[in-house]
Amino acid sequence: MASVTRKMCTCQVCNNIRIVLDNIFNILNSYGWLLDAYIIDFFHDDLWSKLPGAWKTLLVNVSPEDLGSFILGESTCNCVWPLSLLALRKVIGMLEINRDPGNKAKFVCAASSLNYDSIENCTDDKLNSIKFKNEYKKLFRKHIKEKKRHEIDEFAKICAKCTYLSKCECIVDTGAGLGHLARELTYKYNLPVICIEQNKSLSDLAEKHDKQLQQILKKQLAIDSPVKLPYHMCAKIIDENSDQMKLIEDFNAIITKKFELDVINVRYGLIGLHPCGDLASTLLKLYVKQDAIKFISVVGCCYMKLTVKENNVTNSVGYPLSNYVSYKYGNTLSYAALEVSCHAVENYCDKMKNSQYNDLKVHAFRATLEMILINKYGMSIKHSRVTSVKVKDDMTFSQYCKLATAKFADDKQLMDTDIEHPKVLKCLELWRRVVLFEAIRFMLAPLVETAVLLDRFLYLSDNGLKPMLKAEFDPRRSPRNFVLLSIK
Repeated sequence: MASVTRKMCTCQVCNNIRIVLDNIFNILNSYGWLLDAYIIDFFHDDLWSKLPGAWKTLLVNVSPEDLGSFILGESTCNCVWPLSLLALRKVIGMLEINRDPGNKAKFVCAASSLNYDSIENCTDDKLNSIKFKNEYKKLFRKHIKEKKRHEIDEFAKICAKCTYLSKCECIVDTGAGLGHLARELTYKYNLPVICIEQNKSLSDLAEKHDKQLQQILKKQLAIDSPVKLPYHMCAKIIDENSDQMKLIEDFNAIITKKFELDVINVRYGLIGLHPCGDLASTLLKLYVKQDAIKFISVVGCCYMKLTVKENNVTNSVGYPLSNYVSYKYGNTLSYAALEVSCHAVENYCDKMKNSQYNDLKVHAFRATLEMILINKYGMSIKHSRVTSVKVKDDMTFSQYCKLATAKFADDKQLMDTDIEHPKVLKCLELWRRVVLFEAIRFMLAPLVETAVLLDRFLYLSDNGLKPMLKAEFDPRRSPRNFVLLSIK
């Protein structure tokens, strides 16, 4: 039987990425069980007992503050760290994508004919950027949290540069939400934007915000806006094969009627700021298949919602995408592993370093509650949804349990004797172990995100679309801070 020929870029960068992925999956083969574990099962499954003996000996004597500093490579502790733990931290640092946006490190396919440095060198005057005064800027910050403002400022600039370099006439913003990014692109960079959002209430509210901003600029500031407002479509891109031609035809009609552009072969840019789960993968596939889409720029999110296929199955929806990872044994990533990779290791370690124990102790409370529920009601209640509770300084475990189970049926409520059982009190005394175990999971988590993003990078390279991958946001404010882009 003839072997199947699989397209792969053979440039040095892509070859090195495949080596990185090999090493990541080798590490996950040994330590992946930590990522696959659910922290709420800590006591019921006795997860502590599964740690290497040398690690347990160290962890019972180390403070959360010291472990937080150790994971971030800032440790000044005189502890004698196990060699295996030191080696693991070192290797993780070598393999993970650099999360510091101030660092120049980035992945760029060496086979690309485009010099991606031109993105960084592209100045505002080339982008037709409008210099807003401070009083105008405040209008664009309305309804937007500071975290989102930071992301929009940086991402809009990147998308505007890609639009200029790819000579696109229009940007398609997928998962556009309330349209904050689209308004920035429209007013600051004078770009036509089509917004796609499947939630009609969000789409309607985005249009309302557009019109409010337009009225304020015109009436209060005497600015008659020269730009066309974003066009909002309430639609859902199910997969890359669903009505592709109709989608492009709809875009062309909008360009002609809404934006009054007389362009025969319209060039589009496809963008997504934190598209959830499979949507990011679908956008990449759409970019590969549609010649009219000339650039893509996405920041992934919600990796645990990806549709993950088992080994050697090639028709995966969300992960894996690339030929190399698709055919690699041991490529599967669990829901728990993908979920923890969505959080910032920096934030968790900062909380340990700063003794913000209430934010961390909630994991121990939830794990203890899980043990109580299973012991009393059996495995049928395992991983039942409980009400989210923020632990405060004076909150007791009993108060936590009552709030967490408030929506349970009457026959599933806990008694005081359940909560005050000696075994329960013993678990609560061990809350630091839960915090430290979770910290080790967070230390490993960047390898999971790295695997997902490098798989996407190789997928674009497999199809001759040379990508760039780099951290662009502050990871403490924006845990998912990597931008993957490609220009045809």
